[in-house]
Amino acid sequence: RTDELTGLANRRRFMVEFEGFLQEPGSVLIMDLDGFKPVNDSYGHEVGDQLLAQVANRLKRLIPERSLLARLGGDEFGALITGEDGFEIAQALRATLSYPFIVEGLELKLDVSIGEAKNLPGESLADQLLRRADEAMYQAKRTKAGVVTWSPEQEMINSYSLPVNDFIG
Repeated sequence: RTDELTGLANRRRFMVEFEGFLQEPGSVLIMDLDGFKPVNDSYGHEVGDQLLAQVANRLKRLIPERSLLARLGGDEFGALITGEDGFEIAQALRATLSYPFIVEGLELKLDVSIGEAKNLPGESLADQLLRRADEAMYQAKRTKAGVVTWSPEQEMINSYSLPVNDFIG
């Protein structure tokens, strides 16, 4: 239930604790590092692993005590923020990652795209909430907005978008 590289919760623990999280107000954050793949490709997996460990250390300092931070895989992290303003925390997380990292004498810079979905107890389902946070993260990545909170308008746009093949005769 622990990610060996970062010491954070892993995806399995994140999903197990998610069910209990649905009982309280809060936010789900999905974070994807921007610029990590070029670091891994240019300097190797050892440098990439050290960078991920440093990212995890910075992130966990800003996660409230009753909340959970997890490495979901690769360069993706998730947080279950209980009873706090997830948007403010997401902005603080992004700000802390904006400072350069020093790994083996290299100064490395990253950005992060963060999607937030607010949990309203009794109204949210786990898969729905995760999908919403993921959609918001991809919108943050596409628009370079940094942090995006899912809104019902996104649901309408996404639920009515048709695959490209539907337009090809």
